[in-house]
Amino acid sequence: MHRFLAVLALAVTLCGCQGEQECTLIGTRVGVQVDVAAPLASRVIAAKLEVCQAGRCTEPKLELFPSDQGGKYGFGDVGGLRKERATVRLRLTDAAEKEVLDRTIDVTPKGRFPNGPQCGEGGPNARMEVDGEGRMRERP
Repeated sequence: MHRFLAVLALAVTLCGCQGEQECTLIGTRVGVQVDVAAPLASRVIAAKLEVCQAGRCTEPKLELFPSDQGGKYGFGDVGGLRKERATVRLRLTDAAEKEVLDRTIDVTPKGRFPNGPQCGEGGPNARMEVDGEGRMRERP
């Protein structure tokens, strides 16, 4: 019996099998993440987001927070967002409610794996960024 356990332990060590990874109950937010880089972010006080997909448009709440990179970030929750092309319009305003940016971009939300692929896919979201000069692009 001891010999069997020793052989089994050696086999587990050689194959790298350490048992199954534990999957937590962490979820994935469904919607659109927005990052605004400095110096543009310093002028921005408020943001509005419109997300259109499959003929349906929604305007999720988007609150911006300071980031440790000198910019700002926020997330708009979009229930029912699917992993297919969506059009996102982002409007940024300053303290005088004057428009700083009004741009539209097409994005494709992706399923995310907060615990790794072995734990299953979370809901889809899209990530976009605005550079310091106002150019927008989708992030992976």
